Amino acid sequence: MTLTTLTHLAPAAPADRSDLVHDIRLRTAAGTGNPAQEVPQLLAQIELLEQRLAAAEAVFPGITQLIPGEPVELAIYRAEYEEGQLPLGLYTNRDAARDHGEDLITREGTPDGATLTWTTDFDDDEAIEELAVVGPAGDEYSPTGYLVTPLTLTAVYDPEAEE
Repeated sequence: MTLTTLTHLAPAAPADRSDLVHDIRLRTAAGTGNPAQEVPQLLAQIELLEQRLAAAEAVFPGITQLIPGEPVELAIYRAEYEEGQLPLGLYTNRDAARDHGEDLITREGTPDGATLTWTTDFDDDEAIEELAVVGPAGDEYSPTGYLVTPLTLTAVYDPEAEE
């Protein structure tokens, strides 16, 4: 075997892992593929892609279930003060938006022994939540004006959607 033949039988993995599958397809089509080397490379690439999908799903639940050509809708959460009077930030999950409000009210100062709680008028995923301070004895309840508002993020304009 010449050095050229060895290079074709056992090429180095591409520096950019996104080209790995493409390179293996080319070698297979040319008849120079090496399954003993390529299967471990493909398994490593699959593991990397699974990790990326899990990370994307953690940030935007449902994003890995998108179907080409179908409308895209994702939930995001706006932390705000006094029903949109002062937007504080947009987040990919409710907990991060809650953390923002809790941090701000804690900086303002809360009574010793008081607890923070999120309340809503409705029990569903679309409900706006408001942060409240509950006194140490549980007898005082003070809404703070800090809100978490779920919003739907869409990829295309739908003239028939509710406004």
